[in-house]
Amino acid sequence: MKNNRINLRLLCTLSSILLVSNGLQAMIEEHEKDPQALIEKNVKTLLATNKCQNCYLRGALLLMTNLNGANLTGANLELTKLQQANLRGANLTGADLRGANLTNAYETNQFPDKKIIESGAIFDEKTTLPSGKKYSKIK
Repeated sequence: MKNNRINLRLLCTLSSILLVSNGLQAMIEEHEKDPQALIEKNVKTLLATNKCQNCYLRGALLLMTNLNGANLTGANLELTKLQQANLRGANLTGADLRGANLTNAYETNQFPDKKIIESGAIFDEKTTLPSGKKYSKIK
């Protein structure tokens, strides 16, 4: 009986892994065909649902966008234009913000650079923080 439960759990886990990997494969194939169409689709999804976990938004124009409370966990926001965007309460854990421009984006009224840096996102020396300073000068 115990072995049957373990086998059932293992089967469920493997099925879940296959479903996720098939979904990721479809996303990779879609990205390779037309990355701009994928970005546009993901921006529409983000604006409609306030969620875009693990999605591709590289280079998207999100100037002055209200992303209050948005879930952007693991999103590729590399080179994204987020100037004056409202990021208050946004979840940026694991989001790739390398080269992104966050000038005047706000998370809070006090210490916006610190809040963004502590969000768990990924940065590089080309990332512009809400204060207008480059990430490399803050570290």
